[in-house]
Amino acid sequence: MELLRQRRRMQLRSRESGSVLLIALIILIIITAATLSVVRSMDIGNVISGNFAFKQAAMQVSDRGITDATNNLAAIVAGGGGNADQANRYFSTRRNDVDSLGVPSAVNWSNVQCRDEDNNDCDADKDTGKYRVQYVIERQCSDNPVLSDPQSVKTNCDYEVREASPEQLAVRYRIIVRVRGPRNATGMVEAMVSGPVSS
Repeated sequence: MELLRQRRRMQLRSRESGSVLLIALIILIIITAATLSVVRSMDIGNVISGNFAFKQAAMQVSDRGITDATNNLAAIVAGGGGNADQANRYFSTRRNDVDSLGVPSAVNWSNVQCRDEDNNDCDADKDTGKYRVQYVIERQCSDNPVLSDPQSVKTNCDYEVREASPEQLAVRYRIIVRVRGPRNATGMVEAMVSGPVSS
C-alpha cells in the first residue's frame, strides 16, 4: 500500500507542467509594459510643458521690442523721414501684400536688426540660448501724406488728436515684433501705438 501511495505522488509530480510559472511571467510582462508606458507619457508631458514655457517666455520678452520700437519711432520719422521706407525696419504706408501671419511680405527677418535679452546685437537665426528680439514698424497710412498739412495727414492716415494739444495729430503705427528663444521657440506680437507725424 505504501508503494502505491508513492507511485501516485510520482505521477502527480510528473503532471505538473509549470503553468503557474508561465502565468506569473505573463503578468510580470504586462506590469512592466504598463510601467514603461506611464514613464513614457510623463516624459512627453514634460517636453510639451517645457516647450510651452519657452513660448510663453518669448511672448513676455516681446514687450522689449515694442518699447524699443516706440522709443526709436521719433528718430525714424525725424526731418520728414516718415515718408521714406527703411528696408526691413520701417514702412511708410500700410502694406497689402502680407504673409499668413499678417506680416508684410517685404520683411526678410534674416536682415532685420536683432537684439538679445541683454540688449546686444545678435544673429536672429543662431540659437544662443538667449531670447532674440526683432521688430518692424508699419505706419498706418494708405499713401504718403504731406507732413506739414494736417488735412493731408487726416485724409491718408489713421490718426488721433492729442488731448494736450488738439492742433497736433498723432499717427498710428503698427509694431510687429518677432522673438526667438531657446529651442527655437518663436513668438509674434503686434501692437498699435500713436506717434508723431514728423519731428
